Amino acid sequence: MEIKRLLYTTDMENPNFNAVEKLMVLRKLGLEEVIFLGPVRAEDWKKRVSDYGLKSKTLAGGGLVLSRILDAARQEEVSMIAGSLDRRAKKLFSVSLVKNLLRSSPVPVILLNQETLPSGPLEKGVFHHVIYATDWSPISETALKYLLNFKEVIDMLEIVNVIHKKLSVRELRSLKQKIAETRRILLDEGIDAEAHIYAGKPHEEILLAATDYGATSIIMGTTLKSPIQKILTRSCSHRVAEQAEVPVLFISSSKE
Repeated sequence: MEIKRLLYTTDMENPNFNAVEKLMVLRKLGLEEVIFLGPVRAEDWKKRVSDYGLKSKTLAGGGLVLSRILDAARQEEVSMIAGSLDRRAKKLFSVSLVKNLLRSSPVPVILLNQETLPSGPLEKGVFHHVIYATDWSPISETALKYLLNFKEVIDMLEIVNVIHKKLSVRELRSLKQKIAETRRILLDEGIDAEAHIYAGKPHEEILLAATDYGATSIIMGTTLKSPIQKILTRSCSHRVAEQAEVPVLFISSSKE
């Protein structure tokens, strides 16, 4: 799997190239071109991207709405969508827009918090130390298969599972077995991995784990939803998107 084309989008009035720069590590995974959608300094950013040996272009016209982003992703055949956030301006790239993007995007989405990104280049990369949040659902398994493609850029990975009830002896034994199997898969792929069990509200514990281990990013699965499901649910992934202080990569799945 290669990430050849990246769509970067933001609704910030004065976006910082620093957010894009954090994703240059994706060159190791085959990144060839960055496509900008939104208010960017086109010529300046084009030159800076070219300094990394990549092509770029800016899509003009149209407001930054969900249909515009999805159309651009489809027409440009991108491998990933990146969005910059600025909570100081009370914009989560427009909260509702992010929620709908996570529910609708057929390609992975990485959300970057503009406020907390360091000003200089990330010495070890966005994916240096990753939290992989899993409950071993089909959605999480899809995310695991995808993140294995990142083994060239992941130095350390923390497997995090959150329990929200007291487990029986049988359930605890099953959980330990799943943890061991997942860790073995990662180790076999050359990814240094450890596993941890947290207890509480999933989104809160995932964010706590990111703080506890000094993670540089979080990777987790999210589900493509029907219109009715979009109205009725507010998933863990959306809460993590709203509150995370580090970049979060969401892997979409059509499975429930």
